[in-house]
Amino acid sequence: MGTFNRRRSSDLPDEVRRAVPLGSGDRIIASAQDEQTGGYVVASTHQLAFIGADGSLAWQRPWHEAEAGTWQSDSRLLTVTWVDQRRPAQWLLRDASALHQALRERIQASVVLGDEFRAGNRRAVRVVIRQDLASGDLLEQVIPGKGVDPKDPAVAAEAARRLQRMRSEVGL
Repeated sequence: MGTFNRRRSSDLPDEVRRAVPLGSGDRIIASAQDEQTGGYVVASTHQLAFIGADGSLAWQRPWHEAEAGTWQSDSRLLTVTWVDQRRPAQWLLRDASALHQALRERIQASVVLGDEFRAGNRRAVRVVIRQDLASGDLLEQVIPGKGVDPKDPAVAAEAARRLQRMRSEVGL
């Protein structure tokens, strides 16, 4: 992991720290408080979690489900997009530098191998083999760009061909 400064888990309120479900080998590496809701965004080595202002777990997702994290310093908005194209998570944060760096690092750590191709509408489709950082299992993902139907026979065939090549590269 990186050597940058991160918010220590001891800086979190006790009820927030207790609400983060940590498995074996998992630990909190960065966090920030959402200025809109009062909740906390918490990055651990295996997952991203959001703890509500009441101290309860609102949700948690493993890193291999996150596609990207972007920080807009002018608006102080941190956005996380998801592989399954669910609505992005967004938070208004005073200082997201450590959390944003943890997001980038953990998302990147989950990517084992990736490839990209253009669909008929010239939109990108990414095929990725990712690792579940908690279990070590390898997972395949097909991430269509906006406006791409992953069930289109040509898209599905090209994705399958590329995944097959990637499987052999990683020994699956």
